[in-house]
Amino acid sequence: MNGMTYVVFHNAADDSYMNSTHNFRGADVTGNTEITLYFASAIKDLSHDSVKINITAGTEVATIELLAAAFAGAKNPVTVIADDINSAYIADGITSCGDISVLTGKFRRVESITPGGDGTGGAADANTRVLTAADSGKTFLINIASNTAAFRLPDPVAGLEYKFILDISSDAEGTKDLIVSTNNNAVNILGTTLDAGAINDNGVGASVLQLDTSDGAASAGDRFGVVCDGTHYYAEDGIALTAGAFNIIANAI
Repeated sequence: MNGMTYVVFHNAADDSYMNSTHNFRGADVTGNTEITLYFASAIKDLSHDSVKINITAGTEVATIELLAAAFAGAKNPVTVIADDINSAYIADGITSCGDISVLTGKFRRVESITPGGDGTGGAADANTRVLTAADSGKTFLINIASNTAAFRLPDPVAGLEYKFILDISSDAEGTKDLIVSTNNNAVNILGTTLDAGAINDNGVGASVLQLDTSDGAASAGDRFGVVCDGTHYYAEDGIALTAGAFNIIANAI
């Protein structure tokens, strides 16, 4: 064929997927009855495809190791991994082929957040979410219509980045807030933000950045991001529609 080897998945007669083992990027046990395989996109650069494999609980380790061996030592030009049409599977632990997702563009990792209660940011246990390095790169779409959302940033590591956007449910909210704080008063959130075109300077000593709707009603799409240089965080793309919306607070805890 071209010296390459290929893997095939059949979910149904009209839902099949093929890619090269060269494009295989890794696998993740995404549940005790599921393994997700990732491939460089068959359609577009800077994207990925994924195929979920349903397995018998308790066979996760054996199945993922068998898949690794099959991909690493594939000698046949084409290997069928999971075939629901003919009930044929490369490993005894595989029970069926799950969802096949083909992405045609570069997708941002997005997570919707609706706080179950008011976060204050005053301590780690007073936060809607204590962020970790695993959350880096995520955009959080946040609903503050009923409760204040508070996020605590992790210890500084160069390259960490997070973005926060108020969603449509937050539009015109006038009492609940979005609070993002570092976990140490010596770690700052530096940079500038804009509300109604006015420039706010987050200077040295500012370890909390807040969209305070009591000072300026929320608008869907009000947002800001932070990126870390290994010592401090820096605000980016901080924009709010209403004057006075951004508050800069010195003490994180």
